[in-house]
Amino acid sequence: MPLLPSIASPMHGAMVPIAYAPLSSSGLFVFTNIPQNYQDLRIVAFLRSNASSTTDQAAFWFGNYGANIYGETYLLGDGSSASSSRGSAQAVFQSSSIIPAATSTSGVYGSVTIDILNYANTSTYKTVITRTAADTNGSGSTRLAVGSYQSTSAISSKITIVANNATSQFFASGSSVAIYGIRTVNQ
Repeated sequence: MPLLPSIASPMHGAMVPIAYAPLSSSGLFVFTNIPQNYQDLRIVAFLRSNASSTTDQAAFWFGNYGANIYGETYLLGDGSSASSSRGSAQAVFQSSSIIPAATSTSGVYGSVTIDILNYANTSTYKTVITRTAADTNGSGSTRLAVGSYQSTSAISSKITIVANNATSQFFASGSSVAIYGIRTVNQ
């Protein structure tokens, strides 16, 4: 039996571009005034940190920093081993994204995809699914994380994406972030 045969349209589930931000110099990403007319949000990022190391982490949060209302569980694989971990009552989503940093092979960026489900709903917590992959010239890793934004507030005012959970650690030039809205039925 087909799903939703009488109301599905060719546009159901379509990804609609909302914002695109490429960096021509080092910086971080802050998106404001998030439109509330989509079912879900998808963020696609290509990131490299300016930190003085081979790898770094990307972190993100919604609204204001430091509310300690994020929890996540992640799986990590690097070609020779696998691990998992859990974080709760965190100020940001962080453990799910490893990216190349300043001492990694030049020109190598990590990819991060973040799905924020039901982001405009004001009666439930929001589920966040993050997928990350980075190769540092033969020694990379991939991570999959599922998390919870433990607030019933809609994600509407701000989304911030930084390197290493610190505003003093920026992404390198060439990094970029795109945000898409996912349409719902009859939209």
